[in-house]
Amino acid sequence: MILAIDIGNTTVEFGFVKNQKFIKSYKLSSNLDKTADDWLLDLQQIFFVEQTKVDDFVISSVVPQIEDKISFSIKKGFSKTPLIIGKNIDIPIKNNYKNPQEVGIDRLVNAFGAISKVNPPVIVIDLGTAITFDVVNEKGEYEGGAIFPGIDSSIKTLFSKTSKLPMVSLSESKNPVGKTTIESIQSGIFFGYCSLIEGMVDRIKKQYSYDFNIILTGGNAKLISKGLKIRHILDEYLSLEGIYLIYNFNRSKL
Repeated sequence: MILAIDIGNTTVEFGFVKNQKFIKSYKLSSNLDKTADDWLLDLQQIFFVEQTKVDDFVISSVVPQIEDKISFSIKKGFSKTPLIIGKNIDIPIKNNYKNPQEVGIDRLVNAFGAISKVNPPVIVIDLGTAITFDVVNEKGEYEGGAIFPGIDSSIKTLFSKTSKLPMVSLSESKNPVGKTTIESIQSGIFFGYCSLIEGMVDRIKKQYSYDFNIILTGGNAKLISKGLKIRHILDEYLSLEGIYLIYNFNRSKL
């Protein structure tokens, strides 16, 4: 078993992964002000609840400041050096980006997790802090994708830039035409992002002239999945699965 640690801009997810069917995770806020000792306390509490041991700690990160603190806390509290994807673990996928170093580790982790789950070509849509579309071609190579502002960020921006519109929470809408201001905002966000996803998938299909498997993941994936009219797989643990699969691929070299 490993502890897969997915460090994102909004949350840090700690996942106990035994295999692709046994995953238990805990999410904490990506607080830049927390010290290494704060993270160590969090880890100790999680392990106290789980009462289990892990063979390795494996990190995928897009926030270097938090990555450094969590790495230090693991060394201090567990006498283990964490394995960091992209540094001492390679991601076994060909990267066709013009500048491969520009691609976020999280996007490549998702891409590898996706082609280990379904046959390529595949589009991974991650509804997190940002909404990312990541395309893997029929050869299993990472092609690139698109990045949009995330849903939560859009809601906060709308609220902060308008004086009369209320702050709302994201929820499933039954009809596109709202009968109150809150319903109208919720409808615009819910159906708007569903249409955005459907429209982008259609454009990507036209660019490559073949059909794709589609995987939806990320914090808002479960809700948005309910409004999509396109065939897709919902996988809330794709990032943790990707970390685990990359670790397994590299284990003989470690």
